[in-house]
Amino acid sequence: MEYSDENLFLQGIRHVQMEPVWGGLEDTAAHLRGICALGLVRMNYSDVMNELADLLTDPKPEARVAAAKAIAYTGNPQGVPLLRLKTRIGDQAPQVISECFSALLQLAPTDSLAIVAGFLFDPKEQICELAALTLGESRLEEAFDLLRNCWEQTRNVELRRTLLLAIGMLRQDKAIDFLISLVAQGKDIDAKDAVAALAIYREDRELWQRVDQASKKRANQ
Repeated sequence: MEYSDENLFLQGIRHVQMEPVWGGLEDTAAHLRGICALGLVRMNYSDVMNELADLLTDPKPEARVAAAKAIAYTGNPQGVPLLRLKTRIGDQAPQVISECFSALLQLAPTDSLAIVAGFLFDPKEQICELAALTLGESRLEEAFDLLRNCWEQTRNVELRRTLLLAIGMLRQDKAIDFLISLVAQGKDIDAKDAVAALAIYREDRELWQRVDQASKKRANQ
């Protein structure tokens, strides 16, 4: 509705509404707080970063996710330190860290590549996978070598599969060539995972013909 009264959104971003649920009370206003955060960003509220910093520590993961999205939406590099700090501290909700990865690559892609890539070797497998998928979604040219190097170093079967999927998501010629080479010459499990990663291109008849040819070449070896 293009409403531009900052006082309303400031009330909303701080609003907590406890509602009765089975076994006690639960705050049901997390979604509202996230919407109000975006509203403050849209109207260029001067102190919005402080509000988003507070929201990034909200008890509800839904609100923390919204805070990371709103920081990215600002387009302001001043939000980068907040996101970097949050990724270093961590979060019990993996989706919060995932959103922070995405926001970092939006606001400062060059400087944030190494930061996100560092989490490819995190002790928590889920964090590794989220970092990989975020790099894939970024489609940044430099992400290919980072993902491939991690794939070559890890022996975790599930993570290797996710890394190949992320490589496919880059939609780069060299990434596609790499996956097709695995289909033709890689180990059986890697060839299978590469085909699965390339499945996102099934509607591309020319590319899928290359995959089919690589499969036939493998069968004839």
